[in-house]
Amino acid sequence: MANWSNAKKIEAGEIWTCFEGKKTRPVVILKEELVSLELDFNIARITSQRPRNEFDVKIQHWKEAGLDMESYVRCSKINTVHKLELKRKIGKLHEDDLNQIKKMVSKYFSF
Repeated sequence: MANWSNAKKIEAGEIWTCFEGKKTRPVVILKEELVSLELDFNIARITSQRPRNEFDVKIQHWKEAGLDMESYVRCSKINTVHKLELKRKIGKLHEDDLNQIKKMVSKYFSF
């Protein structure tokens, strides 16, 4: 588990492992939120599975981001998690990838 007593600020674009159900998976931090006076984060799932729809964004610079294989962000699968659900920082997205993901999230939620 991450040591939060002296943790640095977590920023949008960082990739962390997160426990979802019975599986630990990579997620990208989209935005930091203060909810109920506790620190929560908006995240999107990262997967190595091929895109399911137009809202899945391919990470172009996946090696640079610390991922092991070509990956996609499911921009239609946004969740909010408490900081204690974030386990380990993997890396950080290239600015171009983060901007593309933010555009797609905005497009998805503008319907």
